[in-house]
Amino acid sequence: MNPTPAADPEALPASDRPLRIAMVIDAWDDANNGGVVSTRRFTDLLRARGHTVEILATGNPAPGKIPLRSWVIPTPGNIMQRMRLPFAYPDRKILEPVIARQDVIHNHFPFWLGMRSIQVARGAGVPVVSTFHVQAEHLLHNVGIRSPRAVDWVYKFFLRTTYNPSDAVLCPSAFAERELGSYGLTAPTEVISNGVPPEYRPLPRAECETFDGRFTILSVGRLAREKRHDLLIEAIRQSRHEKRIQLVVLGDGPLKAQLQEHGKLLTHAPVFRWLKPHELIRYYGGADLCVHAANVEVECMSVLEAMACGLPCVIADSPLSATPQFAISPEFLFPTGDREALTARIDRWIDDPAGLAKARVAYREAAQRYRIEVSVERLVGLYRKVIAARGKSAGIHSP
Repeated sequence: MNPTPAADPEALPASDRPLRIAMVIDAWDDANNGGVVSTRRFTDLLRARGHTVEILATGNPAPGKIPLRSWVIPTPGNIMQRMRLPFAYPDRKILEPVIARQDVIHNHFPFWLGMRSIQVARGAGVPVVSTFHVQAEHLLHNVGIRSPRAVDWVYKFFLRTTYNPSDAVLCPSAFAERELGSYGLTAPTEVISNGVPPEYRPLPRAECETFDGRFTILSVGRLAREKRHDLLIEAIRQSRHEKRIQLVVLGDGPLKAQLQEHGKLLTHAPVFRWLKPHELIRYYGGADLCVHAANVEVECMSVLEAMACGLPCVIADSPLSATPQFAISPEFLFPTGDREALTARIDRWIDDPAGLAKARVAYREAAQRYRIEVSVERLVGLYRKVIAARGKSAGIHSP
C-alpha cells in the first residue's frame, strides 16, 4: 500500500499554511531607526517559522529583498539624510507583481511608498496591516515646527492616506492606539509590542563595557531633538556626583557634533558610539543607569532592551510618549523637560546602590512580559485575521 503523500503547504488554506508576506519599508540596510530594527527582527522570526517574507525597500539587493531606488525630501540642514532615513520611490512596475503574489502586505511607514503600496494592494484584493511607528511630532520637531495645528494636519494626512485605508493598524503600545484614535482612526487596531529578543539578558561583568569604575549613565537612541540628550548632559553637569559620572551615548543623528561640543562641559567627556543592535548588549550590562529623556515615543525599544539586561531606567514622563509605562515606580520617572528633576533622580539613585541593585531584578522581571516570541505569534494571528476578513483563505499562490 502506497503511503499517503504529504500535503502541499501551498494547497492548504491561509488559516493553516505558511504565509506569503511583503514588508513595505523605506529603509532596510541601515538599522539606525527603531522601526527598521523591529521589522528586521520580526522578519527573521517569521522566516524561521516557515513563512515567506519579501522586503520592498531601498538599499542593496539581497535574498528575499526587492530593492527600490531612493529619493530625498529637501529639509533644513539635510535633517532627513543625517537621520539616515531614505525614502523609497514606489515604482508600480516593481510593486504590482510583488504585491499580487502575497497573502498580506505589512506597511511600516506613512510615506509615499506605503501610500502607493496600499493603493496597489487594494486593487489586487490583498489585505494590508500598517504599523504606527512614526508620530507627527517626530517629523515636525526635527525641523523646528511645534505648532499643534501642524501636528493635527500631519496626523489627519497620515490617517487619510495610510492608516484608515489599511485593514488593520498595529500599535506598539496602548498609548499609540489612543494617540491615533484621538485624531480619528477608524481602522481596527491591535496592540502588539515590538518585543525584546532573548539575547538581551544580563551578562557576566567581565563581558561588559565598563569605564574605570565610574558611575555609568547610558542613553541609547537617535541623536535628534526629541530625544533630549541636551537635557541629560545638563542634568549630569548639575549633579553633585558629576565628577564620578561617565555618560555613554549610543546612536547617530543630526545633533552629534552639537552634543559632542556640549559634552565638553562635563569632567568626563561623553562617549559617543554608533553600534549594531547586538553590540549594545555589553553596554547595557556595564552601565549603572539608563536615562531616557525623550518626549516623543510610540514604545521605545532601547528601554525594553535595557530592562531585559537588568539595567534600571529613569524615564521622562511625557504625555507624548509610551515609555513611562515601563517605569517600575514613580521614583524612576521625572517630569519631561525638567532638568532639576532629572538631576535629582540621578543623584537619588547614585546615593542608593542597594536600591538600584534591587531595581535591576525588578526591571529584568518586568521585561519578561514583552518577549518577542509572544509578539510574533500575535502578529501572525493578526495577519490571519485580516486575510480571513478579506476572504483570502481560499486563495492559492504559486511558489
